[in-house]
Amino acid sequence: MRNDFINFWNNKKVVITGHTGFKGSWLSLFLSSLNVEIHGISREEKDGIYSLSNIKTIFNSETFLDISNSSTENLNKLISDINPDIVFHFAAQSLVIEGYKNPKDTIYSNIIGSYNIMEAVNNSSNTKTLVISTTDKVYKYSDLDNTEISELGGKGYYSASKVAVENLITAFINSSKNKNLSISTVRSGNVIGGGDRAENRLLTDLIKSVNMNDDFLLRMPNAIRPWQYVLDSIYGYLLIAENNFTNSKSDIFNLNSKVNNKFTSKYLSEKFINTWGTDIRIITDKNQKYKEVDVLTINSDKAKNELGWEPIYDIPETIKSIVDWEKAHLTSIKNTAEFSLKQVNDYLDKLYN
Repeated sequence: MRNDFINFWNNKKVVITGHTGFKGSWLSLFLSSLNVEIHGISREEKDGIYSLSNIKTIFNSETFLDISNSSTENLNKLISDINPDIVFHFAAQSLVIEGYKNPKDTIYSNIIGSYNIMEAVNNSSNTKTLVISTTDKVYKYSDLDNTEISELGGKGYYSASKVAVENLITAFINSSKNKNLSISTVRSGNVIGGGDRAENRLLTDLIKSVNMNDDFLLRMPNAIRPWQYVLDSIYGYLLIAENNFTNSKSDIFNLNSKVNNKFTSKYLSEKFINTWGTDIRIITDKNQKYKEVDVLTINSDKAKNELGWEPIYDIPETIKSIVDWEKAHLTSIKNTAEFSLKQVNDYLDKLYN
């Protein structure tokens, strides 16, 4: 890992929306290892890594408010008071099935929330960089090797809301008179790691099954996704933010682990069960209520060529890291950030080497 990367982040002031979520929590832990001043904004405290690792102590401040609310006075004042260098926008409704169940909340959370944070950051005198997380599911033809210029299109409420966010970002950049602010978009693959507790996700459901010693009901055994270890993804976000800040350039990047995107959900499930050391069975769910695509892959050559980003964890390493994290948090180590920070430092050591 480059020394200038470490030097860049040293003493930066950063705001993370959705800091209590899965990726927001891991980003916070990663930044804390780089000596960053971290401020969190979320609608609520979340189950999972945020609570299980009790990471409240790593934040310089955390505020709980709904940024998708029509009243933005509190958000605007908060961003103005903190006056961060960089903002990461992770606060969103991030689940495909939840999008079908609660379309209105998905639309407000993803579209209005994104506009509100753009507006608040745009009025901040010091902020140069806003990085917005959308999704790999914005592409119209999901089974193609989609690049950043491929056609967008959403067939479900979740993906449609994220396509709308992407269009909104373009409109905001084109109309903004604040030339000091650059906004970059990240379309990341299916991110997996320890402490994910979002409903109807593969690893979350697997963890629940092994902890209860119940057979695992698998929705789509042959589904292929761009699986990606959470810290590989977070490192990509940090490189994108650095590139945005240094070059004052709005951009779009895919983040996808090419070495891992050939594996099915069933393969990952079997690998997890074997690594955990349990004898629960996998049972295929034949009553799928909601439509999800069978194959989803994206091309991240741009991130590799322009940022030097490549994922360093393969599927066996990723699964082992998840099993290690989950088992550690079944013991006395739970309720501290110790093990999570160890995994971040192990990842940083691997980057160095």
